[in-house]
Amino acid sequence: MCSELFTRGLSAIALIAVVGFNLRSVILGVPPVLPAVRDDLHLTFTAAGALTALPVLCLGAASIPGAVFVNRFGPSVIVGAGTIGLGLAALLRLAPPIPAALYAFSGLMALCAAIAQPAMVSAIRAWFPRTIQQASTVFALALGLGGLGGSALSVHLQVLGGWRGTFAFWGALALAAGLLWLAIAPKETARQPQPGDEGLLQLVRRPAVWHVAAIFGIQSLVYYGSSSWIPFELRPYGPGYLSAVLLLFNLVGIPLAMVLVALPWPWATARPYYALAGVLMTVGTAAFALGLGGAWFWVMLLGAGTGMTFTGATALPALLAASRSQVAGYAAVVLTLGYAIAFMGPLMGGVLLDQTHRTTSPFWPMVAASICLVVLGLRLPRRPEVAAPPLAGKVGG
Repeated sequence: MCSELFTRGLSAIALIAVVGFNLRSVILGVPPVLPAVRDDLHLTFTAAGALTALPVLCLGAASIPGAVFVNRFGPSVIVGAGTIGLGLAALLRLAPPIPAALYAFSGLMALCAAIAQPAMVSAIRAWFPRTIQQASTVFALALGLGGLGGSALSVHLQVLGGWRGTFAFWGALALAAGLLWLAIAPKETARQPQPGDEGLLQLVRRPAVWHVAAIFGIQSLVYYGSSSWIPFELRPYGPGYLSAVLLLFNLVGIPLAMVLVALPWPWATARPYYALAGVLMTVGTAAFALGLGGAWFWVMLLGAGTGMTFTGATALPALLAASRSQVAGYAAVVLTLGYAIAFMGPLMGGVLLDQTHRTTSPFWPMVAASICLVVLGLRLPRRPEVAAPPLAGKVGG
């Protein structure tokens, strides 16, 4: 299975990885420098939390329009346009007036990423119909590497010109990735609707879609909340320790994904898989909520749990959708609802921190959410019986 994945489209897999990296590096490059942004612009903790919460909310807001665009123009065009828009908006965050432009273009860049993400899920099912789980894992791995790069490198990239220099670096990289995609990505026309295809309204009425959205949303709430507030809890330990902890937080999911991409076992639809991930997240968030020492160890558990859940949830829309035409819509609804849940992580954390003045308080709601994930994992919807897809032609080089 794994060899089939790579022999059928090396260039397509490489492009998926490059774009996936940039869809997250720009956004996750913000939390490590958030204390510096807050000090420079004299923001409250709530306002600083909103700077990471706003992109998370916008990641869901444009997902459904993105699915509509995919059906109209095809996934390749939408992925390229969304990634180019992401890079341009990231650069415009530095335009005057600040901080107004910082908030406005942070939202816009996340909207562009949101348009591209369901298009990528649709492209994966179209290009790799018999290796969806493996190709989706490559995409999730690239997203994880993007989060790793943004989280671990941004502290050190401040030598380029402070937090503004990090914003310019990640924005320019995303812009280059979008241009590369449009230049060499396989082109595909939009698929015409077929009898029996479900629209977005019909998908929203399906309990399974809401179930998957809740799984995705809880994972994102914990991930983005932890990324936002770990820097504040660990600030007394200095930037070197913080950088190492954030590196471990994002790094631990990478070898896990590399193992998962090679496994033929259908772990992405297995209930124990998500229950285990929820247990790991519960232990990790509880440790930070209690202010326990050894943050490097707890982030490894936390990173493993969020990484496992994200990798599986990324594959679920393509696996659970009854037909290829439903994939973009299924993914869009999951992303919209999921990121609406995730939006509350950084925002609630900022409110709690302003009210309690305790750096452990943002992790309290994350513990409750992680416990809910264990229950949702044990009740994961079963995969519908669908006809095996025909073997698609070769994609890429």
